[in-house]
Amino acid sequence: MNNSRWTSVLLVTACVFAVGGTGFLLDDTPLHCSVRRSISPCTCSYFTGMVRPRIMVICQKMVSFESVIAALQNKFDAVFDYMLNIEYSELHDLDTRRFNELGFPIVDLKLTNNNLTTLPDEAFIGMNRIRILYLSDNRLSAVPTQIFKHMPSIEVLNLARNSIHSVASGDFLILSLMNTFVMATNNLTDITNGSFPTTLRKVQLGANNLTELNGNLRNQKDLEWLFLDDNRIKTLDGELPIDNDKLIVLNVSNNALGHLPPELNCLKALRYFYCTFNQLTGLNKTLSKSKKLVWLELTGNRIQELASDEFEEATMIEVLELSNNCIKHLNKSLLALTQLSEINLSFNKITEFSLAEIKGLKELKLVDLSHNAISKLSGHSEIISEPVTGVEHLKLDHNELDSLGGSLIGITTLSKLNISHNKFTDLSPYHLTGLNLKILDVSHNLLHILPDSSQIHLPALETLVASYNVLTSLSKDFHGYPVLCHADLEYNSIMSIREELVDMTLCKLHGVNSTLRIYLEGNPVLCDDNTRLVTKAMELKHAEVSGIAKCVPVTNDIKYNMTDIDTSAITVIVT
Repeated sequence: MNNSRWTSVLLVTACVFAVGGTGFLLDDTPLHCSVRRSISPCTCSYFTGMVRPRIMVICQKMVSFESVIAALQNKFDAVFDYMLNIEYSELHDLDTRRFNELGFPIVDLKLTNNNLTTLPDEAFIGMNRIRILYLSDNRLSAVPTQIFKHMPSIEVLNLARNSIHSVASGDFLILSLMNTFVMATNNLTDITNGSFPTTLRKVQLGANNLTELNGNLRNQKDLEWLFLDDNRIKTLDGELPIDNDKLIVLNVSNNALGHLPPELNCLKALRYFYCTFNQLTGLNKTLSKSKKLVWLELTGNRIQELASDEFEEATMIEVLELSNNCIKHLNKSLLALTQLSEINLSFNKITEFSLAEIKGLKELKLVDLSHNAISKLSGHSEIISEPVTGVEHLKLDHNELDSLGGSLIGITTLSKLNISHNKFTDLSPYHLTGLNLKILDVSHNLLHILPDSSQIHLPALETLVASYNVLTSLSKDFHGYPVLCHADLEYNSIMSIREELVDMTLCKLHGVNSTLRIYLEGNPVLCDDNTRLVTKAMELKHAEVSGIAKCVPVTNDIKYNMTDIDTSAITVIVT
């Protein structure tokens, strides 16, 4: 499923913007500033893509704060706004000098990766224009409350990756304009009630040791993004914002939640909700009224069943991730999700799946039912009048199936089907004919023959994976696959192969004739003297056989004295 990739993108993007606040625009082109050479070892760049042009100054691996001032003091014009980054430096003398000695107005200050344990407030006197302050990746053990009185206009505060263990009610009292607060990856165990101003829009408290929030977010009416992942929170009852119609992203993954709070239904703007790896046993319709929800991840819980009206009004969900739960029954709970594009139900306890569970979901592209205990597919009679026309990729691998039972008939959009690691001994042509499959994976089954070539026709099939079965011969088996390009038949028991195998097949890539590649490694046919002659003839028909086999030489002498023979294998490569 692709949603894991998109989840990562979303989370990273959210964090970047959360800690970036009102920094420079991503599409702004930096230009070297005129004093670049005179401020060495520091560097500077000039940004013009904003209301007021800004100059970014970066100083790395400085030996002291004194050296920073020596390099930068009175080198810049005060008509611009400045972003100052001091990174990977030794600032042990920070208490002896002040930032305002630099002689230019700083609006964005980043002091990251400097091993800071404390911050002297004298150094920040006169820094009242600061809007963005990064103190991440240091060794602070407490919130540096003493410096905030000099920077009351802070809007974005980043304290991530320090060793802060608590937040007191007065720590941010003076920061009445703060809208973005990041304190991820600290040692937070306690946040006193009333610690935050009510102006917050983005909050990142992930990767701490919080067990409760003490009602600190209850009155955050403007909150848009909230990250609480990787803590030890057991309940969110009475913790989420009330009267909030702006919260878009909520991440509470990797906690110890046993249930979802009823007030989730009151978050009318919620679009992305992540609650993976908790201890949920059910949803109890807490998301049934989430009309704007588009992305829902519930992987790694203990959910056993979904109610028929679980998503009654949550019709906009596009991605639903329910893998690694204990689900046995869906109860047609998905039918309300008319915009559903991807659903992952892998690693659950489903024993029978009815296609009626996804009837009419025409936006649905990917269905992952792998790693269950499904022994029966049903629902064909219910979907024939209204086929599941959107499904393109169906994953049924690692189940207990021995038949498709005609359940896929009518799903004309299906292009990828994976039924590997099941118990198929044969495949009825009736169950596949009419599909527009491009990729079919039937590997790791018990197939002794491929579907009857005189009855099956898969006009679009490009890749056939049938390795690790018990196939014994190949003759006209590909005649129903006119554009086949890849056939993986490795590790079967194929003893013979005939030239007519490829008579009705011509691989085409992007409409251009190409070569059909047949992989036969691990089959005894590669030890047959006639195989090389057959494969040479196939090459004239744009087909290529390849593989490596271990063959034991047999001579007349061996027949009479098997005890004197060196039975070490000879490797034969056919290409």
